[in-house]
Amino acid sequence: MTARWLTLLFLLALASPAFADSAPSDAANSDDDDSSVIGVGNDSAGDDDDSAAGLEAPPGLMEAAAVAEGSMADVVKVPAPTELTVTAPKHNSGLNLDLSWTPHPDVEAARFTVARAESPDGPWEMRVEDLTPDITTYTDKVAEDPLNKGVRDQYYYRVLALPRGLRAQADEANLTKPADRFAFLDAHANSTPAIAGEPKGVWLNTSVGFLLMALIVLTVGGLMFWFTDRARKGKEVFIRRIPGIDAIEEGIGRATEMGKPVLYVPGIDELQDIQTIASVLILGEVSKKVAEYQSDIIVTCCIPLVREVADEVVKAGYYQAGYPDAYRSTNTRFISSEQFAFCAGTNGIILREKPATNIYLGRFFAESLILAETGFVNKSIQIAGTAEATQLPFFIAACDYTLIGEELFAVSAYLSGDPRLVSSLKASDWIKVFCVASIIVGTLAGSFGMDFVVQLFTAAGH
Repeated sequence: MTARWLTLLFLLALASPAFADSAPSDAANSDDDDSSVIGVGNDSAGDDDDSAAGLEAPPGLMEAAAVAEGSMADVVKVPAPTELTVTAPKHNSGLNLDLSWTPHPDVEAARFTVARAESPDGPWEMRVEDLTPDITTYTDKVAEDPLNKGVRDQYYYRVLALPRGLRAQADEANLTKPADRFAFLDAHANSTPAIAGEPKGVWLNTSVGFLLMALIVLTVGGLMFWFTDRARKGKEVFIRRIPGIDAIEEGIGRATEMGKPVLYVPGIDELQDIQTIASVLILGEVSKKVAEYQSDIIVTCCIPLVREVADEVVKAGYYQAGYPDAYRSTNTRFISSEQFAFCAGTNGIILREKPATNIYLGRFFAESLILAETGFVNKSIQIAGTAEATQLPFFIAACDYTLIGEELFAVSAYLSGDPRLVSSLKASDWIKVFCVASIIVGTLAGSFGMDFVVQLFTAAGH
């Protein structure tokens, strides 16, 4: 009897009540799944069409046979890769292993799957399933948490060549567990032999990229120590004059002459934002200067935690100026966590309190123009600063002075003269000089076909 009719009879047996419960387990435990299913539809040389001509299949059985014939029959194993090597990278911490293999030259696999085990006999863990045929290398991290789960001396790897359609069959079988899915793929794909690899760490990373980064870090640290030492010895450390910063003291003096307060807004973002941190540092110097002029300062905050920190900073400023009794905690106000409710509340303070000077330093968004326009109507001196490029045009248009970008982060060092802040500012300036010089040199070298600068920084990125 032909192979096709054997399949039809097998499906009839599966459809009967007597085999309804036992058939799935028998099929799952079959050790020769590929040969039995792939054989469907392959007529032997001795087929007798006349003997089968008088048989008719029940309705729907031919369709079921077609599905069975087309499921795994289209999945044809492809040769496994060759020359699998597992080596420890030259510059690493002992947690990585590099894999490399050569695909079969004649037949292209649909995907490559990498598996790892702690012994050559398994159990195997699938590390990556869907590497495309053009990828012939893979770096595996042998331990995600080496402190709690130690690194073994040796690991074993295999690379499976998945034929086309095999992953789709695994999806249809609803194999969601990694172990079950890998067992299915391993049963229907050819694999390389298990190759051992030993992770080895080095004491010093001597790669070009690491040495370049180490040089930059040491240079920055050395510059900071050098400028700090100069500032502590009383030697002059040049910082470019910024009109917006000079105008802060002028605005405080104007407020004192007019008998009106100074309004300070430290942005609307959270305390951990770098612009908010810079603004709070500046607030300390501003509040100290306000106390020395024996004037008042009003601080409006959008975040409750920022309000608490700002209150302590203002208090410290009054104490440092020697006027602790002039400090009033009610002048540091939390308005609202909602953006435009905060904006409306601050605008109300501007219109009621009539501050002579408004200082907006920090991160601002759509409320920037509303605040600046209200201050303009009040005829206040307005000093703004933010690193938000989208809000700078509004501040420039409506304020008297605007600190652009990184000038905001230089204000605290500029006002305080603290050697630590000044040294970090000067060191960062020299690093910018180095970056600009590298860009210019790299551009000129690349224009003449020399890419050594690009290769150097590419190595540093890795």
